[in-house]
Amino acid sequence: MKRIIFLLAMLFSGFIWSQTIPENAKVSKYGSGWVCNKGFYKSGQQCLNVEVPNNGKLNYAGSGWVCNKGFYKSGLQCLNVVIPKNGKLNYAGSGWACVDGYKKSANSCIKMTPQEVQEQAELKKAYLADIKKREARGFCETEYKTGAEVCIKPISTDLDCNENYSGNYYDSCEVSLTYKYETDYRGSAYLDLNVECEVEVEYEGKNTYGLRSDSDSERSSHSLYADDFGRKDIVFDFSFSYFDEVNNVKISDATCKISSVDMY
Repeated sequence: MKRIIFLLAMLFSGFIWSQTIPENAKVSKYGSGWVCNKGFYKSGQQCLNVEVPNNGKLNYAGSGWVCNKGFYKSGLQCLNVVIPKNGKLNYAGSGWACVDGYKKSANSCIKMTPQEVQEQAELKKAYLADIKKREARGFCETEYKTGAEVCIKPISTDLDCNENYSGNYYDSCEVSLTYKYETDYRGSAYLDLNVECEVEVEYEGKNTYGLRSDSDSERSSHSLYADDFGRKDIVFDFSFSYFDEVNNVKISDATCKISSVDMY
């Protein structure tokens, strides 16, 4: 009997040990195991601090870093993007592109020929027309088997922050996002739609030494039938360090995109 009790005690202690969460970590939202808090990365059974260089910021996942716009990654640092005459920052912000009427040649921008200028203008016109169409309906994708179009679009966001016990600063905020979805599918089966939404907030406090940002993402799925439509509400949670004494928070960006759409 003593041997059985000893074995049970060992098993129980092993279970408790397996559930131990290291410093700077939290229980996984999927209910199994643990994950590191934002600003830390997993190394063995611990969470280590992400060393963000000058002109850098935490990446989307919060477990690494990326350079700010106007800088590019080189080893463990962020270097300034050198923009030539008649150039500008590219869309990603980590390089450069030429302004209208010029084209890239090695490390400079040279003037286009009249024919090249005309071709560029036509491409830009077609691009803007496509953007206008997408803005009207939202982010759209085409299901390749049926040719059906599926569109999603965020329609509202709301920010609700919780003050600490003293009421002097915020310890957490909740962002509610609502998006709509629709399809022109006409078949008898259904489309499986997977959506990913991301929200970014900017905040500052007594000890943040300037503006900071944080982001979170959530995924959801829908089964769409012929000419189906609807809406979805998602909640994002943001927590702040008591040391920062955050007193100002705003939503800086909220986007939704279709990660996949397939017919079943």
